[in-house]
Amino acid sequence: MPDGAARQVKRKDKYRRRQTEVFDAAAAVFARKGYHGASTGDIAAELGIAQSSLYYYFKSKDEALEKVCLQGIKGYVERLQAIVTGDVPADVKIREAIHNHIEPVNFIPDYFRTFVGELRYLPSNRRQKLNNMIAEYNALFEQILIDGIAEKTFTATLDCHASMLMLIAQCNTVPFWFGQFEHYSSTQLATVLADNFLLGALPRRNE
Repeated sequence: MPDGAARQVKRKDKYRRRQTEVFDAAAAVFARKGYHGASTGDIAAELGIAQSSLYYYFKSKDEALEKVCLQGIKGYVERLQAIVTGDVPADVKIREAIHNHIEPVNFIPDYFRTFVGELRYLPSNRRQKLNNMIAEYNALFEQILIDGIAEKTFTATLDCHASMLMLIAQCNTVPFWFGQFEHYSSTQLATVLADNFLLGALPRRNE
């Protein structure tokens, strides 16, 4: 590789690493202080850099929140699509879907918490892509329940839409208390949530 090209690749790699550090810091500040309590100055202080240096990576606090939220659900839809199309019964799929939803609390807790807690403060002109992803995700989650009724894994009286919303809402509470009171792993929590749901969703013997 010519020296000029090698230097350009090196610069891009350095920029990407620094970009990751910047958004990790933004996620940490948003998770700790909330959108309204945070400032770009706080993000700069988290990194130990001048506030003006942040403008290489984002132009406003709104843009920083948008990018943190997008990173917080990166891969969610694709992983859920794979679960929905899997060749296993719906009760297994719902367990996998719940685990998929809360597992990021182990790896990107600040991003997860910021997405769940602060997305509502993002201006509408920055929410379209996120809204589309959320709508697609919710539809896939609900499809597991619909398919479960069709294959007679779930009771025919199950309200799929309401159940989807309640399950996702339960999953979304996890980053706010995970590890604070009880030492459950994300796998254990996913199992508990799935077990409680399936107690009501699986048909009774007389159905």
